[in-house]
Amino acid sequence: MSLRQATRLARRELRGGLRGFRLFLACLALGVAAIAAVGSVRAAIEAGLAREGAALLGGDAELQFTYRFADAEER
Repeated sequence: MSLRQATRLARRELRGGLRGFRLFLACLALGVAAIAAVGSVRAAIEAGLAREGAALLGGDAELQFTYRFADAEER
C-alpha cells in the first residue's frame, strides 16, 4: 500500500468525526496495556522461580523406617 492510498483511507475514516479515532486510540491503549501486563507477570514469575526454585523443586527429604529407629548418622 502506498502512502497515497494510506492517506486516502485515513481521510475517509476521519470523515465521520473523531469518534472513530477515539475508539481506535482506546483499542490501541488497551492492547499496549495488555502487552505490558503480560510482560510484567512473566518477569514476576521468573523472579519468583529464581528466588524460590530450589525450595519448590528440591523440597525436603523424608525417610521412614518401618522396623527400626534411625541411628545418629542417619539423623
